[in-house]
Amino acid sequence: MESNATLPPSEAEKTGNEVFRVSRLLQIAHGIRENPHQPIDELLRRLGIGRSQFYKDKAALGQVGFRFEYSKTKGFTIVEDRLTPITGLSLSDRLVLMFALEHLCSTGEGTLAALAMEAGRKLAGGLPSPFKEKLLECFDTQVASGFGARNEILSVLREALIRGQRLRILYTRSGTWEQRWREVDPRHIYMRQRTLYLYARTADENPPQWKVFRVSRIQQIQHTGVSITWRPDEDDGFYERQKNAFNAFLGSDPRSITIRFTGQACHYVREQKWHPSQQIEENSDGSLLFTVNVAEPMEVVRWSRQFGDEASVVSIQGEHDERDDE
Repeated sequence: MESNATLPPSEAEKTGNEVFRVSRLLQIAHGIRENPHQPIDELLRRLGIGRSQFYKDKAALGQVGFRFEYSKTKGFTIVEDRLTPITGLSLSDRLVLMFALEHLCSTGEGTLAALAMEAGRKLAGGLPSPFKEKLLECFDTQVASGFGARNEILSVLREALIRGQRLRILYTRSGTWEQRWREVDPRHIYMRQRTLYLYARTADENPPQWKVFRVSRIQQIQHTGVSITWRPDEDDGFYERQKNAFNAFLGSDPRSITIRFTGQACHYVREQKWHPSQQIEENSDGSLLFTVNVAEPMEVVRWSRQFGDEASVVSIQGEHDERDDE
């Protein structure tokens, strides 16, 4: 006898949902702290949730000590933030957590790893000097080396972001592998595929352009003495452009690419969500068509090559245009 009753969620599904929920709550708190003047619709767009879910999350955050208000004229105002202070942790507790966060930074992805970097530095905040400074130096060095970036470069970039400063960077461009000095206004440091990138506005081009620079390719860095005042929305749709990235390249005009997979490759492709835009079409012969809309279709081509003869390009929309990446 068949039953139409809905099966209760498994323990694994419950755990997965809770992890996703906690991650979303952390992203809300981080987004408000980072940019309190942003419009609420922009924050909701970045999180991919509606107003109803947002206000449920707001109530949940209030219960754990992160309370905030919002108005169209003032943006977000943090009323209480008990998530930031770290008290009651012994020295050994802090060391263990910092090493765990260091590991997360080197193996994690995107927002979660960025939050781990921030949390790791906060854990050292309650330590006495000079141990605090030495531990921060060690933490930054280990994290930076895990991303292939030099700590002194990462430290200057982070400071420039906080203070709003224009920089000169000696950069090695991909393709030609030539080095040249560039003037840039840093806006975001972010991570994709365990690699750190700088999203910046060029100051040596007319008109200025928003471009991506791999932090590990910055050979030298100098201050220009020029200060930058950013408007809250002045980043050329950074978070929207990130959604279009398959790997590292960002873009506001995604293009469609379709790959045909056969044999054992089909099982691997079905197992994972590779991109938010992906669509999979099953064929009667057992093969499948994998379609995504991304900023740089060649990244999908390079990814598919790991499957050898079991992957072939069916179509790529449009011609190759100039990439954001330098």
